Amino acid sequence: MVATAPTAPSTAGTAGTPLAPTSRRGSRIAVVTAVLLAIAVVALLLPAWPAGEDMGSTHYMGLLAANQPWNLLLFMAVPVVLAETIAVTELAILFRRTVPPVVAGLNRYAGLVSGFYFLGVVVYLTKNAVVPLTTGGGWRGWVDVVAVGFYLLGIVPLLGMSLLETRVVGAAWDDQRRLKVHATLVGLFLVVAHVAMIAGMLDPAVAGWDPTHVMEDGARMDGMTH
Repeated sequence: MVATAPTAPSTAGTAGTPLAPTSRRGSRIAVVTAVLLAIAVVALLLPAWPAGEDMGSTHYMGLLAANQPWNLLLFMAVPVVLAETIAVTELAILFRRTVPPVVAGLNRYAGLVSGFYFLGVVVYLTKNAVVPLTTGGGWRGWVDVVAVGFYLLGIVPLLGMSLLETRVVGAAWDDQRRLKVHATLVGLFLVVAHVAMIAGMLDPAVAGWDPTHVMEDGARMDGMTH
């Protein structure tokens, strides 16, 4: 009797064979990581926009007021509209048994785009505003730090939603759990965004900042200085 060699087990991902779940997840993680790195690199390479007139307000308000209407659109309108779209469509998904495809599509793609877009915003402002203001002592009191800090914290829920939509996070979760986490992230973004707005609209002098203080030239940064 001639012994036969054992047959090698089939490998997932060969021609005609679907990839195993772990292989698919690994591919998704690799693609998403590459996209995130590309966005960060582009944001780092972008030149700082010229600053507008210094109004003596928080740097948050100065950023939105400068270069009208572009700063307002890019740094406020786009992320807020995406978040509001997610919030409204999320309500329709939560309270309707049958969700229209257009509503589900808006919810998914708004959630997908929001985190990737805001990552570029955060990287750009960190390079052109946060680092120079911190190293140069340019912050206008605690309220200025709160306004900018909470604005940038929006990356946590927005990127979290994008990772959910790409299934990098929660790939094995059921739809109910994914929906709960998604809705929680939407609420978290609205909270940090409104804290940033309220603090950003406050006069730093009211919060204890001395308006007679003159910042060093090196502390001024085109990307966020008024």
